[in-house]
Amino acid sequence: MVKSIVVALSLASLGLAAPFPANASTWSGWKNVKYMFVFGDSYTQTGFDVNGTQPNPSNPMGNPPYPGWTSSNGPNWVGFLTTTYNESYLQTYNMAYGGATVDSAIVVPYAPTVISMKQQVQDQYLPTYGSHPSSAPWTASDSLFAFFIGINDVGNSWWLANATAIQDQIFAVYDGLLEQVYETGARNFLFLSVPPVNLAPLTLQSGNWSIENEGKMLETWNAKLKNMTDKFSARHDSANMFIHDTHGAYAAALEDPTVFPQTSGIKNTTGYCEAYANGAPTWYYSSPNCSYPVNEYFWLNNLHPTFPMHNATAASIVEYLDP
Repeated sequence: MVKSIVVALSLASLGLAAPFPANASTWSGWKNVKYMFVFGDSYTQTGFDVNGTQPNPSNPMGNPPYPGWTSSNGPNWVGFLTTTYNESYLQTYNMAYGGATVDSAIVVPYAPTVISMKQQVQDQYLPTYGSHPSSAPWTASDSLFAFFIGINDVGNSWWLANATAIQDQIFAVYDGLLEQVYETGARNFLFLSVPPVNLAPLTLQSGNWSIENEGKMLETWNAKLKNMTDKFSARHDSANMFIHDTHGAYAAALEDPTVFPQTSGIKNTTGYCEAYANGAPTWYYSSPNCSYPVNEYFWLNNLHPTFPMHNATAASIVEYLDP
């Protein structure tokens, strides 16, 4: 059912157009975005330190050196958006942190040192960039606020009897965080739906029951994301809420990697090679202990995709924002 994205990378045919017409006073297209603020987990993290070197022409992501500390053995979708699919000089402030959940008090992350999305917003974004400092003089119309969160929220709770109620608690917090960001002047919001991580090796090895039931809770999350953004836009008619169907893009590539030119070289979509699990020396490294080079595996390890899928994700986001 997702073959319709093959030719043009257009996600509109899957019902993924913006939930409502973009407000022209605050959104004039991807080409006019100059500042991007990003929140999320390991699928998004690049290791940016808000107290370190800020985005600049030599490194539009500030710190660390490009592509940063990613989970993809190469650039992730943020890096590709910033340096490959940007249509102008784009300064990106990426506060994502590996292992993050929306609120550590609701779904506990793997370690107490993990910076939740709540902390990313309240402890990093608000005091550092919320006041439009001279180092980042963003405006409502030249900025985009991107959120890619939920993989760990679902992954750490999907089997619980009250998993749906937990998600309701999470989205109450999520909505409140959006309000805080909106109050600083943000008007353009991009959300990436959670991908089908129930098809990652971590869950595949657990069998059909886990695949099916984690999959259901991922779908529940994405439905609640849509519901939250609909209600938010009803309250704020100046806000533009874009939901990219990352779930659909991943499902398509897992079924047939040739649907995207960026993933067309992938040979294995169900497993990974242990020699690459913690990263490889280069983006295209080929280990004698593996059947294929690292970039020809969809999965780097039991949960994280390699950079070709991030490349395809970034390309499809731009196609979605500027159809």
